[in-house]
Amino acid sequence: MRSRVVRTSVVFALLSLLAASIRAYPTGPDPAVTGGFGERTCAGAGCHSTYELDEGKTAKLGDILIEGLPGQYEPGKTYPIKLVNSHTQDRRHWGFQLAARAKATGAQAGELSTIDGTTQILTEKGIQYIEHTEQGITSNTFQFTWTAPSAPAGEVVMHASGNAADGDGSPEGDYIYSTSVAVSPAK
Repeated sequence: MRSRVVRTSVVFALLSLLAASIRAYPTGPDPAVTGGFGERTCAGAGCHSTYELDEGKTAKLGDILIEGLPGQYEPGKTYPIKLVNSHTQDRRHWGFQLAARAKATGAQAGELSTIDGTTQILTEKGIQYIEHTEQGITSNTFQFTWTAPSAPAGEVVMHASGNAADGDGSPEGDYIYSTSVAVSPAK
């Protein structure tokens, strides 16, 4: 009887670990978790639920920043973009997802491109989502490019969601941040 209880306990423990590792996304989340245009974030997707969305921002632990966008974009011009998760205290892994869309319609605006193996692009319903790869999770900074739409598309908004993880491989104890930045076409 005791060996059956021990085996059952071991099986339960292994299944619990498997469930936790399936919910953690070191290779990047599914598309559409940027927090923009009605999308959820990884905090609202049942993945990372220890803290409320942007609770780390409220506690002044960090934030997620999108850098490199001009005040106004020139059609067809390529801009180097840097996404930084400034929450580094007691964190070991970071991740993110970002999309660039026309504010008026929610349609894809321009083109996102990777520049190294730390990011990847997924496309769903005509929207590009750039996000971390497993190779990229050990840095809190991600670099990529955005090529503005070839013709003015009105105001473009980039929505991003980012993770500052404790690195234990589970979705517990991780902080999720969100932000958005808008840029208008040059006149």
